[in-house]
Amino acid sequence: LEQLLNDGKWNIIALSRKPDGAKAKAIRDRGVQLILADLEDKASLVRAFAGAYGVYGVTTPENAKGKLDTDMERRQGYNIVDACVENNIKHLVLSTVLLISEEQTSIPYVGSKMAIEQYAREKNIPCTFLRPASFMDEIGGPYLPLKKQTVTAQADSDAKVPYIACRDIGKYARMAFNDPDTYLEKALNLVGDFISGDELAQILTALDQNGKIYRHKPPSRWLMWIFAREWLPLRAMFEEWGRAPHPQSMLAAISNTRELYPDVTSFEDFLKLNR
Repeated sequence: LEQLLNDGKWNIIALSRKPDGAKAKAIRDRGVQLILADLEDKASLVRAFAGAYGVYGVTTPENAKGKLDTDMERRQGYNIVDACVENNIKHLVLSTVLLISEEQTSIPYVGSKMAIEQYAREKNIPCTFLRPASFMDEIGGPYLPLKKQTVTAQADSDAKVPYIACRDIGKYARMAFNDPDTYLEKALNLVGDFISGDELAQILTALDQNGKIYRHKPPSRWLMWIFAREWLPLRAMFEEWGRAPHPQSMLAAISNTRELYPDVTSFEDFLKLNR
């Protein structure tokens, strides 16, 4: 949204389940029209997409209770695609997930996003797929906790994890909408940085103006098994990718991301901008 607003050439409509809420008001105050719609309600999407040139779509694998619900995510994605088909949308830019190996599709939330991609292809909707890595913006949140100078990434301390800043995803979406001849029918893996938990802790230490020392503490496997076992396969994959020799597909994703946009944000630069 931010990137397309900065372009100044798009008439932007955003969807919200609560268009009268405080968050929606902040968006409306920037000149964006808001429409009541819900990804679980296909009819509302059909109405919302009427007359649009393009759609930026993103789905979530978590339900309102914070539980993994990939059936819900599939419904959301299929509804977006179906509504695009009914409105003859010229360009769907769909944000899914980094795909380094086909083995990933056995991970439920990766499999659901790839199923949505495949559904869009089968429906012959003009698409660009953005496949982002883990979000830098999660730092301090439940997926990348930072408490008392201890950061917990999604893998062992020495294993590198791929990340991307959310604002950079927006930049690639803007590029896709502005240059459809280049980006239609493309799937772009987006990796802005590839660093370990130990390296992240070193960056946090170097940036701390009070001289505090940070460390990385990997998530407990047995706690993950009890409370979040659905994420254990993803952790195992991060640890496989994150130790040398790294997969060529990962190295290619990093290189291609920077080739398309050389100023892609590193995690160090992200922290400088956001701390």
